Amino acid sequence: MIETERLRLVPFGLPLMLAARTENRVRVSELLGAGIAPGWPSDGVVAFQLPGQIVAVESERVPLKWLGRLILLTRPATLIGVINLKGPPGADGRVEVGYETEPRFRRRGYASEAVRALAGWCFQQPAVKAILARTLKQNEVSQGMLAKLGFRRLGPERDPRLGEMIVFELTPSSPSG
Repeated sequence: MIETERLRLVPFGLPLMLAARTENRVRVSELLGAGIAPGWPSDGVVAFQLPGQIVAVESERVPLKWLGRLILLTRPATLIGVINLKGPPGADGRVEVGYETEPRFRRRGYASEAVRALAGWCFQQPAVKAILARTLKQNEVSQGMLAKLGFRRLGPERDPRLGEMIVFELTPSSPSG
């Protein structure tokens, strides 16, 4: 678990993933000992994040530390989003981070705090040389947040499912890294 002043980043282990996949909010709440923000899990978590991560954990192909974490407010204990690593570092030492907070918890600095904390953890891992993040082209708020955290814009990229994305990179020599 990674802790900050206001947040806990809790490993999104298999029991939690299975409960979230079936949108069993009561079970997720019981497992976490926390309330859950309305609207969680999002369609993106259920449709895109969970299927691949469940397979990765069940097959023991990817260690849990290189996958998802749940973003919990510490006071009051409330699940407000997710932050993921999309697998272990590649041969080039890069990992990719993705994140999502529930709409009513946005623009309060929680995503920034979570990304900063996870980046700090990543750079403590010897194999990690850089962190990538991708945002939708139209998500200027997320792009601004990444820039403030020291991520450098690498440019556009086309995702077959999501359309045009903007790719960012953070290295240990970046201002926040």
